[in-house]
Amino acid sequence: MSTHEDARLAYELAIGKRVSDAHWWRTRKLLTNHRLEITATNAQFLVALRKQIPKSAIGVSGLLDAYHRAESLTAKMGGTMTGAEVSNILLQFGITAHRTTISRWFKKAAGGYQKKRDYTPEEIKGILISAFLYKASQTGKLPQVS
Repeated sequence: MSTHEDARLAYELAIGKRVSDAHWWRTRKLLTNHRLEITATNAQFLVALRKQIPKSAIGVSGLLDAYHRAESLTAKMGGTMTGAEVSNILLQFGITAHRTTISRWFKKAAGGYQKKRDYTPEEIKGILISAFLYKASQTGKLPQVS
């Protein structure tokens, strides 16, 4: 079996059903466009990302963009951050959602918002992905990470 066949099998197992050749072709193209190798791990990652945010208004390409931006930002930050620091980062990117919406992002990614609680980089990444997707759905484009 070739690498592409292994990746397709892993993708189908993760998604829970067979996919057409056209669906798989679009999926491979999506992975390639985002500089991801066509491997079983990346195929499963894509399915997990789709399941994490199932009804995104900006599509899978936007999900991958938001994920890459959040990942690069958390890599720059290093360790843990408090809830207040994460809120300040959201404001720096011009993400001014209602506090109930922000609280929902924290609840989904980290179990809830507390101003002085330390959040891990993985929790922060989940919050930032939700925030970037919100921003993209509101303005039509993702905020730029410098």
